[in-house]
Amino acid sequence: MKLSKLIILILMGLILSVAGGYLLIGRQGSEEEILPTTEAKADLFLEEVHYVETKGEKKEWELRAKSAHHFLQEESTLLKDLRVTFFAEGGRIVTLSGEEGSIKRKKEIEVHGNVVVTSSDGYRVVTDSLYYDEERRQIYTDDPVLIERAGMRVKGIGILVDIKKGTLSIQKEVETVIEG
Repeated sequence: MKLSKLIILILMGLILSVAGGYLLIGRQGSEEEILPTTEAKADLFLEEVHYVETKGEKKEWELRAKSAHHFLQEESTLLKDLRVTFFAEGGRIVTLSGEEGSIKRKKEIEVHGNVVVTSSDGYRVVTDSLYYDEERRQIYTDDPVLIERAGMRVKGIGILVDIKKGTLSIQKEVETVIEG
C-alpha cells in the first residue's frame, strides 16, 4: 500500500513538472503561438469573410478578411488579412488593409501590421496600426505615418482622418517633401 502511494505521488510530481515546464516554455513563444489558444475559444470561426455595413440604402463600409474569430460575450471579432472599404460623402472611397485586426461592437475597428490606407483621390498612408471609430467616423493612430501622393511625401507621428469632414491631420514631427 505504501509503495502504491509513493508511485502515485511520483507520477503526480512528474505530471506537474511536465505541465509546469510546458507552461513556462510556452510563455516564451511568439504571439502567433499564443493567439491560436485565444482563437480556439471563439464562439464562431469563419473563413473568407465578406461583411457590408449599411445605413438605410447607403453602404457605409465593407469588410473582407481571410478569417474571423467571433466572441459573443465580448461582442468582438478577431480578423486576419483584412481589407475595409469606407464610402465617404461625395463618392470618395477610402480603403484600409492590414495583417490583423479586430471589430468591437461593430463600431470600432483596429488594424495592426503593414497597415496601408489608399483613397480614390490618390493618397496612400502607411503605418503600423490604425483605429476606426464608427460613431465619430474617424481613423487615427499615434504611430509614425507616411503619406504619399504624386509629387509629395509627408512623414510624421500620429494621424487623424475625419471621414465626415474629409480632413486629414498629422499630429507632430511633420516632415514634408514636394517634388518637381
